[in-house]
Amino acid sequence: MSDYNHSEPDLPEEDNLGKEGGSQLQKKSIKEEYRLIPVTESGYEDPEDQVFIDLVGIFKDLWVNKKTIITSTIVVFLIGVGIYMGSDPIYYSEAQLMPQSSSSQSQIGRLFQQYENFFGIQGSQEQNDIEVTMYPHIVESLNFQIELMQHEVYFSNLDSTITIFDYFNDHHRPGLIDRTTDFIWNYTIALPFTLWDGIKSLFSDGSRERAEIDFSRFEEFDVPKEVDSRIKRAANTASELITINREAQTGFVNIGVSLPDPQASTEMVILVKDLLQEYVTDYRTEKAINNLEFIKERYEEAKKTFQMRQDSLAQFRDRNVNLNLESVAVVEQRLQSEYDLAFSLYNTLARRLQEAEIQVQEETPVFRVHEPAVIPGSPSEPDPLRIFGGAIFVGLFFGVAFIYLRRWFYHFWEEFKNKDPKPYLN
Repeated sequence: MSDYNHSEPDLPEEDNLGKEGGSQLQKKSIKEEYRLIPVTESGYEDPEDQVFIDLVGIFKDLWVNKKTIITSTIVVFLIGVGIYMGSDPIYYSEAQLMPQSSSSQSQIGRLFQQYENFFGIQGSQEQNDIEVTMYPHIVESLNFQIELMQHEVYFSNLDSTITIFDYFNDHHRPGLIDRTTDFIWNYTIALPFTLWDGIKSLFSDGSRERAEIDFSRFEEFDVPKEVDSRIKRAANTASELITINREAQTGFVNIGVSLPDPQASTEMVILVKDLLQEYVTDYRTEKAINNLEFIKERYEEAKKTFQMRQDSLAQFRDRNVNLNLESVAVVEQRLQSEYDLAFSLYNTLARRLQEAEIQVQEETPVFRVHEPAVIPGSPSEPDPLRIFGGAIFVGLFFGVAFIYLRRWFYHFWEEFKNKDPKPYLN
């Protein structure tokens, strides 16, 4: 801020002043004064623009209403204890794979790929990297799930080896939170659908529901096929319990399974890894294998033709050892030409067969297990620290929020009662 003061004193009459005095007064009269005044010295303060937080008052307010906060915390904590006691233990087993990397990539390309992985940028990826990102979709597909549920796994809590299909349909039970959520949903919002399903179950044929399922029908889906509800249920449950993710920085692939049984979770991780490796191997080597089979068939045909031409030429020479006829020489020359052509084709296909076998070997991906799956010693869920710590935090939050919401509602209700209605309508 600036304060501009311009002073111009009255000049005496010219008759009473001398020339020197008059000139000095004229110099003083043209001087201007500028003075800068800081804001703090201006003396202006707007109390509405100043905001103060009374921490002592807030803590005093919370201390006075401490019973409400403690009650809310205890209630939510007891709810957390009930959730912890009623939740089934879940064991999580995981294996970490190191996918095959291409060695033909240049150093500059590898350098760019490292920076892309470091910053999380999805740049141009190789065919192998695209297949790695497809792993979760492969595991969630119906073909993979049907193949998976046919295998047997040992469950220590059941002390028996049963198929994954039978376990998810006859023995698996969702957690407490899932059961509670489903119960509330089925008997509130989805009550009409629940009643309709109950009515249909009364008139449905129970023998069809428990009929034996022929899984061989689902090897190919070239024609439309009806999938049993038990297969859908087992596939959906398995896909929810299996997790596959790829680390952007290292490129490792983590395969994890969550089950109430530690032994079964570890065996299922190994089973998913083997089936995934088989699936990806078949996908990547399909073209090379088809090429190999085609060349192998042509090779066998060329081999038989070559042996036939070789036997024909040998028999002709044995029968015409001492004959010097021109006709014999022409026939021998023709047989020799056929033999040379058959030998050339046979030799070429033999070399191509070796190349095709090498190509299949090169296209076969390598799955190196970086961290093997081991039997977990303790359950991963329920986590007592997360449940009890979260319950205390939520209880404190609800207690404090209840105090201020109650106060706000009280003031609102008092203002509402004392408010005169405006005459909107005449």
